[in-house]
Amino acid sequence: MKSKVLRIVVALVFVFLLLGSSLGVVYGSETVSYRVQWGDTLWKIAQNHNTTISNLKAANGLTSDYILAGQALRVTASQSTSNYRVQWGDTLWEIAQRYNTSVAQLKVANNLTSDQILTGQILRVPNSTASVSTNNSRFSSSDIELLARLVGAEARGESYIGQVAVAATVLNRVKSSSYPNTISGVVYQVANGFIQYCPVRDGSINRPASETARSAARDAINGWDPSNGAVSFYNPRTATNAWIRTRPVTTVIGNHMFVR
Repeated sequence: MKSKVLRIVVALVFVFLLLGSSLGVVYGSETVSYRVQWGDTLWKIAQNHNTTISNLKAANGLTSDYILAGQALRVTASQSTSNYRVQWGDTLWEIAQRYNTSVAQLKVANNLTSDQILTGQILRVPNSTASVSTNNSRFSSSDIELLARLVGAEARGESYIGQVAVAATVLNRVKSSSYPNTISGVVYQVANGFIQYCPVRDGSINRPASETARSAARDAINGWDPSNGAVSFYNPRTATNAWIRTRPVTTVIGNHMFVR
């Protein structure tokens, strides 16, 4: 009789866990093989796998930070992960917001090649590190969405690294005493009667952001700055502002020149 009761209790616990959206926390280290994508850096891969550049280099016998698209890397991540059952209407971006992670990290943790997820699907959600939580805490979800909309409008068609760089220039302005200290203040700033960003002038800032743009905004907020400290950018083929062409160039990514 006792064994029968025990089996019933175990079965009920199993059913409860299956029906719940959060199925607990898993701890440990996992070594996976990651194939380098175009635009990847060791820093980005380390961030997405909750490890360090030093660990990546040691695990793969690397003597420099140089990696090639298509290269296979051994990645060992020591972290806890939460299992999450996808609910109807969920998107990767909404789940990432809820768990203070990024779409890129969710895709890596679950070997996803697209943003498509299915109701009932179980996802592994990397628990956020303290440093990421600290960086994100000063920005609201509406701040991040606004930054993503600007990235989408300004850098549509650019590489992922180019989109992160555009987001980083906005954040560099937020940090600078020469500009407003909020994302919305920077995006909607009017200086000497001149609206700073074309998407604000033409209304394209109001278009919904893509998942890629949201991920780029989060990567910039989490500290990735491919712009090398730039506060502005322009396309030299279309820019008509003579002043911006006089600014020191920090880097060139795709169609954009980034300047201080």
